[in-house]
Amino acid sequence: MLLTALMLTGHALDGMAQDIEANGIFYNIISDTQVAVAPAYYEGVNHYEGCIILPERVYCDGVNYDVAAIEPRAFWQSRVTEIQIPNSITMIGDAAFADAEELTSITLPLGLTAVSRYMLAGTAVSHVVLPEGVTDIGKGAFEDCTQLRTVFLPVTLQRIGEGAFGYCTNLNEVYSDAPTPPLTMGDDAFEGCDGIHVMLPDEATTRRYLDDPVWGDDDLFTLWIDEGLAILPTMQQEHLGQNWTALTLGNSLAYKIYGPDGYLMAITAADRYFLPIGALSTDYLVVPTTLMYDDEELQLVATSAPPTAIDEVEAEKEPQLSIIGMRGAVRIDGDTRGKMILIYDVYGNLWYEHPANTNWISLPGPRLYIVRVGNTVRKVYMLE
Repeated sequence: MLLTALMLTGHALDGMAQDIEANGIFYNIISDTQVAVAPAYYEGVNHYEGCIILPERVYCDGVNYDVAAIEPRAFWQSRVTEIQIPNSITMIGDAAFADAEELTSITLPLGLTAVSRYMLAGTAVSHVVLPEGVTDIGKGAFEDCTQLRTVFLPVTLQRIGEGAFGYCTNLNEVYSDAPTPPLTMGDDAFEGCDGIHVMLPDEATTRRYLDDPVWGDDDLFTLWIDEGLAILPTMQQEHLGQNWTALTLGNSLAYKIYGPDGYLMAITAADRYFLPIGALSTDYLVVPTTLMYDDEELQLVATSAPPTAIDEVEAEKEPQLSIIGMRGAVRIDGDTRGKMILIYDVYGNLWYEHPANTNWISLPGPRLYIVRVGNTVRKVYMLE
């Protein structure tokens, strides 16, 4: 991806000037009321790193600017590990996160209408939801995302660009709510991939995908009718200083986050979602979703509260368990004493139920399982 990204630049990035700097993020003014997130690339290094929560507005010289866009290559080759993008942003430029090799988790804004060229290429993102309204996935958008396992495609999606998922060698699940098979531009949108399970909303949609020359390729795709996940998700909260509560979702599911007045704030499959801490406690609704189905019976309530209240929640957390899929087995590490292990397939069928007296459980593969140990739930991918 390095050569591709350099070709996209057309000029050197070193020494680029920005109009505003706030809390370590640089912006360029693009109108009287709007700014765009700009690169921080100096002396051959992009200086953005770690967890970044972009704001909806920044203040400068008496003006409150809306953060409306992310410029091309803004986080290219950075050391960012996770990023939450506000709904004020409606445009993300080409290669905005390309080759940010440590980036594992992203929440995209609800107003996004297109995934730009090479936007997340070469990152370590594992689970991505594209919000409703996205119609196009650009050329090479997820190219070489070798850790990408699950993608949620919205009802509005129409086109997938050349090489968009090229060499996403671990891509296992695609949840597609698009009623018509998205047009693949070129014959290699999924080059280097195989064994992808595609979840679809109903039988009629499945027949349309089967009749499509790309989506009907049974060497590449296996088509299923989505029936939701009959398994309770888990959520933990972590207090981050005075400003944020982190919701650790971590089940490889998608979630809709609703604000206190019932408005939709985000759709995300990120490992964590960040809520602001105000002076008063505020409740947010977290609803598991496949985009095709919202499971309101399994919804959770998250409370953003001042630090003392958050500390009480943290005191009730269970120790974290590691649950991973191996070749032919599930491996569980951590304290499992007194807990039950239950293992389901994606349709809620129970495959294994037993008190936790072993850390290795043999199961047939290749297959996707949902493993529950006590109150900890994880998706795992079983290889042959």
